[in-house]
Amino acid sequence: MSNWGTSLKFRIARRAGDFLYHSHNYNKAIDLYNEALVLLNKLEFRNYPKMRLHYRLARSYVGINDFKGALESYKRLLQVNEEVKNKDWEVRACKGISQMHHLMGQPVQSIFFSRKVLEIAKETEDKRVAVEAYLKMGNSYYNLGKPDKFIECHNDALKICREIGDRQMEGEILAMLGSNHKDRAHYQEAIKCLEKSLEIFREIGTCINEGGSYQGLGMTYHEMGDFDKALECHFKSLELMMKHKEEEFSVGVSYNNIGTTYHAICKYSEALEYFKKTHEIMEKWGNKIALGKAHHGLGLCYTSLGQFADATKHQVKAVEILEETGLKFEMGRALAELGRSYNTIGHKREAMNSYQRALKCSQAVGDKSIESNAYHGLGDLCVCLGDPQQGERYLKKALALAKETGDKSNEATIHADLGFCYMCCGRRNESLENLNLGISLMQELGDKRGEATALINLGSLHQTFGNLKKARQTLQKALKITRKIGDKGKEQEALTFLGICNRMDGELKMAHECFSQSITWPERNRQLLQDEHKLSLDNVTFASYYELCSLRISQGHFAEALCTIERGRSRALSDLLSQKYGIRRHNSSELYLNSVKDLCIKNQSTILYMATHSLKKYFWVLEGGEIQFKLVEFKVAKDVIELLKSLLRGQSVSECEDRSLSAYYGLKPSLEEIKDKRGQRLFEEEEEQEGKKEDSRLYQWYNDIFAPIADLVQRQEIIIIPESEHFLVPFCALCDNNDKFLSETFRIRLIPSLTALRMIQDSPVDYHCATGALIVGDPSVPPQTELPSLPGARREAMEIAELLGVSATLGVEATKKQVLRRIRDVSLIHIAAHGDAKRGEIFLASNCPSRPTKRKDDFMLTMEDVAKVGTRAKLVVLSCCHSGQGHIMKSEGVVGISRAFLAAGARSVLVSLWAVDDRATKEFMIRFYGHVKCDKLSAGEALHQTIKWMRESKRYRVKDWAAFVLIGDDVTLDF
Repeated sequence: MSNWGTSLKFRIARRAGDFLYHSHNYNKAIDLYNEALVLLNKLEFRNYPKMRLHYRLARSYVGINDFKGALESYKRLLQVNEEVKNKDWEVRACKGISQMHHLMGQPVQSIFFSRKVLEIAKETEDKRVAVEAYLKMGNSYYNLGKPDKFIECHNDALKICREIGDRQMEGEILAMLGSNHKDRAHYQEAIKCLEKSLEIFREIGTCINEGGSYQGLGMTYHEMGDFDKALECHFKSLELMMKHKEEEFSVGVSYNNIGTTYHAICKYSEALEYFKKTHEIMEKWGNKIALGKAHHGLGLCYTSLGQFADATKHQVKAVEILEETGLKFEMGRALAELGRSYNTIGHKREAMNSYQRALKCSQAVGDKSIESNAYHGLGDLCVCLGDPQQGERYLKKALALAKETGDKSNEATIHADLGFCYMCCGRRNESLENLNLGISLMQELGDKRGEATALINLGSLHQTFGNLKKARQTLQKALKITRKIGDKGKEQEALTFLGICNRMDGELKMAHECFSQSITWPERNRQLLQDEHKLSLDNVTFASYYELCSLRISQGHFAEALCTIERGRSRALSDLLSQKYGIRRHNSSELYLNSVKDLCIKNQSTILYMATHSLKKYFWVLEGGEIQFKLVEFKVAKDVIELLKSLLRGQSVSECEDRSLSAYYGLKPSLEEIKDKRGQRLFEEEEEQEGKKEDSRLYQWYNDIFAPIADLVQRQEIIIIPESEHFLVPFCALCDNNDKFLSETFRIRLIPSLTALRMIQDSPVDYHCATGALIVGDPSVPPQTELPSLPGARREAMEIAELLGVSATLGVEATKKQVLRRIRDVSLIHIAAHGDAKRGEIFLASNCPSRPTKRKDDFMLTMEDVAKVGTRAKLVVLSCCHSGQGHIMKSEGVVGISRAFLAAGARSVLVSLWAVDDRATKEFMIRFYGHVKCDKLSAGEALHQTIKWMRESKRYRVKDWAAFVLIGDDVTLDF
């Protein structure tokens, strides 16, 4: 009776599992199949029921994309079958194991089990199983980077299909071979295979497969540059696929192909619509490969439409999705485009990393087309970074590969970029030859966007060598093309260069018109964008503001020039502050001049505004409502990073706990950092002489950026508005020829722009909190993060809290949830923790410490978190590694965690430009807060007095006190 009851329960569980499986309710099916297995083990059944259950379990795991679970079930099936010795079940198990290894990106293991399937097929003379085994092996070989073995395996499968007369399978294999030949740029072989497959499918009347062959043919013609024929095939495939409602996925593929070709012929709006349709379908289907391709296509379109933040976002998503699939070809293509997106918005480091990853992908699969694109991108990047020699080497490699694969489109673009490279080297004839060759090929291919880009560079070349008439004609031709195809980004670039050309030719009115027009498009579209998108747009278009500013300076309109450059400076931050404080921005320059004068009078400070154009440095000194201007020309530009390295060469690593996130992200110190550590002892011996200044660069920087206007500065407090990487200059440590530091005479703070300063100071009187302090130190970090605890940060927080008469939030209490809850209710925020300024992240204790799998959202405080919650703090002190650093942007300065707090509503932020010795940091903070609480000094005055004490102490060097910088308004705190 007991066995009968168990048997009944087993049959019910198995049948219920089957029903749920066929209803696509795979998770519940798995539960019931496992229950059936437990019941089966209590019965004296033979092995066949067990094998069936393991097989059904494996299929259910596949349904939820749990390939590891499926693999384990297939292995158990194979293990049970060892007793039965059933060839059919052995084939099922080996095929399943091979497929799971393939899906998990393990091609070697997949090939091993496919060979087992093939051996059994030959033994049993099952030719259809042999065909399947050859095809699976071929696909795995392709993922292993052996395309020739793919062809060999598929040809073996094709031979068997013809022997047994399987026309359907013959057509499908021919289509696969055609696709592979296309990916390897063997276009004639691809067309031959695809047309043969098309002929077979027409003969047997399978229009869905016929549509698939048209898809392959369309993309082959696309890559050959025959876009008319490509579109003809794409629309034919779409027509065939749309006849069958169940073929929605294939419809999505056709949409994607149409979008790709429309993009190639510069019909960006049409391309975008088709890619959006693709994305909608693929997201519904959950197919990662197709979804990744859709994101890639959207990224391409947004790049061409000048929406660079959207472009980067979609390419990042494409790479993330395609990386999960393990398909190196598709991933390599997306990485190459991601590199281009990063390069466009000025993120050179990320661009370099993307191109290098694309190169590895291409070499792994033997794809010379992607390899060419990766070398092409690396070459462009090296030219942009000032290394045209290395750029030339990469570009020549790219060109050789493009010619080898017959990729005329890529060949044309590389010739044009080689022309730009040679122009940077001053090799006029080679530049002219390559640019003209590139333009000729692009005209032949109908690549209007590429032609416009090359024409802009050609115009710049003519301009450089004084042929202004030819330059203007070329640039006007480029402008006409950009307007015709609707490429706003290139239109803005053409207008800027045309403006420069007109200015050089003395046509100042026309130059002014060109520069003004180049600004109009970004101005018109800004308000519709999110902050990150505005940052990208501003970083690309800042050149127009600088050129217009330079023009107005040449005309002697210095105040108007200041208003122009200010209009393009820190615009995204100003927009955020406008929203935060409810202050309406004014764009009128006349009105703004009055605002500038009011700002000078209100602050009773000297405002020093800096800008750089080529090797010219512009200074505006604003004092008492007056605006004075000075222009200085340099022969060589100074490198801020070299200045920082020189200051830190003797940094004692053992006395400075690592508050960075390097260990969390698995980052290693650079070669330069290692060398600096090895040379530490020698440097310290050299520095023993009392009173010696740290580095001659401090004198050089003083002479470059302060000495020219020193006689114009009459007040003790200076508000400096630097640009770009100049935000990283330790201004307080700059030293004159009398060995006197700038901080000995002046109180110094920084602000990103005049507009930002005005908005912070015009914020509602009751906006910022008057009292309350949140002191965070040494948040708990899980062992798996590999981050060390921060006893120095804990002691720092405890002593500050004791001094201020408040409780410190430490260890497990310093959760992300707790910090976000309190940052809106306190006047002071002090955070001593692990941080990464460039990523804009601070590591806090987890909201869910008991959760077995730690989610980043639970513990990582990001810029987005801060922006979303907002803060009403008067002062935020970030005692994390390099909290004053971030992404360097020409238009915005430094974009990092300090900017995030300003944008979120903080009135001022105190940061450090580098990691400072633990003892020095603690002493600095105790002195600083002592001045704030006990002496009732403002943050700016407290910073000045603290630096003065450390500077005059024999215990501390420049690197111990010069890192600390106050950004924003000067504030007083009540405790």
